[in-house]
Amino acid sequence: MKKIINTPQLFFIVLALLLIVSGLINKGGMIKIAMYGTFLDLKVWSIALTSALFFVLIAINYFSLSLTNKVPKRGLTLIHIILQIIALIPFLYFIYTTNTLRTYDEVSRMNLILIFSFFLFIIATIIHLINFVASLLSKKD
Repeated sequence: MKKIINTPQLFFIVLALLLIVSGLINKGGMIKIAMYGTFLDLKVWSIALTSALFFVLIAINYFSLSLTNKVPKRGLTLIHIILQIIALIPFLYFIYTTNTLRTYDEVSRMNLILIFSFFLFIIATIIHLINFVASLLSKKD
């Protein structure tokens, strides 16, 4: 874990690769979102690519800190990584179970889980931005 905290950019590159591989494995899959009595289908490949791009951008942020000889805050980096993993687990589960037939009630429950996951993802992103800015502004190298 210490190595991950010291080089978080590598961790996020691995997450991006994981999402690309998951998207390729389930390229034709769709994630169903229950809305107003009907389903909204989202392509797994599109979501996986968008998420992978986002993780690459986070890796670039952490890499730019290392280029400027700034060290990210260890506590914030740890919280960011843990929240990101917790938010990603349900998403990966739903990517790999896209071909399973579900009732409207099951999809509605999945929506609650995905909303919670997305909320954690947003909190992790805010923590990352705070960590990035605080590390850039710190005088200590």
